[in-house]
Amino acid sequence: MRGAVLAGGAARRYGGRPKGLIELEGRRILDRVVEAVQAATGAPPLVVANAADGPAWRPDLRTIPDVRPGHGSLGGIHTAVVSGPGPVLCVAWDMPFVSSGLLAALVDGAAAGDYDAFLPESDGRRGVEPLCAVYGPGRRLSSSSPSATSGPSASTPQSGSVHYPSNECGRSAIPPCCSST
Repeated sequence: MRGAVLAGGAARRYGGRPKGLIELEGRRILDRVVEAVQAATGAPPLVVANAADGPAWRPDLRTIPDVRPGHGSLGGIHTAVVSGPGPVLCVAWDMPFVSSGLLAALVDGAAAGDYDAFLPESDGRRGVEPLCAVYGPGRRLSSSSPSATSGPSASTPQSGSVHYPSNECGRSAIPPCCSST
């Protein structure tokens, strides 16, 4: 399975400083997330970033901008899905405590079924965490599909399958693993 780090956001809370570049305990948040994603997928992740200096953040990784800019985090997910074949594990770059164990559980759970989306569920205020999830295999978001040409939308694909693995991943483990900064 492929992995992607979604490096977006306006960083309004950080005075314009990209949040994934902030250091926590001597390591950048971006580097922590890359390490967790790579441990779960077995391969270096793609970085989806619109910032002009994005490729310099991790020159060892492939960095691409949103294929349809201006759609926020959904645009980043869409870019990750259409950037290659098969499903993709997407993780936002502002999750410094995401564990490779949680991500591996998502990868394994998604591989066990034919899902369009496989998201962790928690008792937190969000319920599900769409920025720490597996999407794909992308058959409904190909570059020739109507949703790709008109831009991503929040609607559920027709006959799509979305799974919230509260039992597989452990509800109690998700809030500290996927909480954003």
